[in-house]
Amino acid sequence: MIAGLRAPRGGMRRELFWGLIFISPGIAYFLLFWIAPVVMTAVQSLWRWDANRPSEFIGLRNYTDLLGDPFFLDSIRASAGITFGSLVVGILIAFGLALLLDDDTLVGGRWFRLFIFLPVITDWVATGLAWQLIFLKGEGVLASLFYSIGLNDLATLRWTSTRELAPIALIIFIIWKTTGLYMIILLAGIRSIPTPLIEAARADGANPWQVVRHIMLPMLSPITIFVILIGFVSAIGLFEPVFLLTRGGPVEATKTLPLFIYEIFFEFRYGGYASAAAILFLLMTLAFAVVAARQLRMTAYED
Repeated sequence: MIAGLRAPRGGMRRELFWGLIFISPGIAYFLLFWIAPVVMTAVQSLWRWDANRPSEFIGLRNYTDLLGDPFFLDSIRASAGITFGSLVVGILIAFGLALLLDDDTLVGGRWFRLFIFLPVITDWVATGLAWQLIFLKGEGVLASLFYSIGLNDLATLRWTSTRELAPIALIIFIIWKTTGLYMIILLAGIRSIPTPLIEAARADGANPWQVVRHIMLPMLSPITIFVILIGFVSAIGLFEPVFLLTRGGPVEATKTLPLFIYEIFFEFRYGGYASAAAILFLLMTLAFAVVAARQLRMTAYED
């Protein structure tokens, strides 16, 4: 009896040993390229480290200076506005497209899904260069379109060089690039809803809006929170579209947190200050992710 009990334990130890061996490359990669840079950045944030003077330990002074820095606070507002604007509008459009493409009788539905998803797999830099031509004043694609329909005043808009329009231009670009991913996830969620439940609601006289409001939206709440989470994490850290289209201008209107950190580190060479900004950026992102993950766990429907 005792020997019979010891054998499974030995087998479990062997499985654990070989399991750790097989996942050790992934663990090493995570520690080397994720944890180690964060730890090094956190340490550097406690020092005054720049190109003009010797390094000096200053504790939390970089953090206190950042919290009083109007440029840092403006970058937080710019990041929040662009992120939430693109996320809210993008998810609404994605949900509408998912409802439309859920119809199997729609002619060319598979092709529509493919075309909508294609921007997701394209490169940010290549598409950013293309959108520079789209937003070009007087000569771009949008300008030509407005000229063709007689809206000459709109054709002369400076999309990427006007304080009011530059954030909108970035939001449009991000929505075009990311909506396909949200649509695919939401479409999969819609198709996972039991068909008899929807048919029973229709048999009871529910109209399409009531079906969406009282059945689909509650059933899709965990998936929607998941989409919000991945959308926020990806959008808040975007650097390429901002750098390519507006470079943070005009008048700091689109200088998001990644661009702020980039300029402080690479242009002004304030390494400690940039490291502190990066740590605060990480903490804000993690706080949102933790709240969303907790909400996701609370709203996940049970088996």
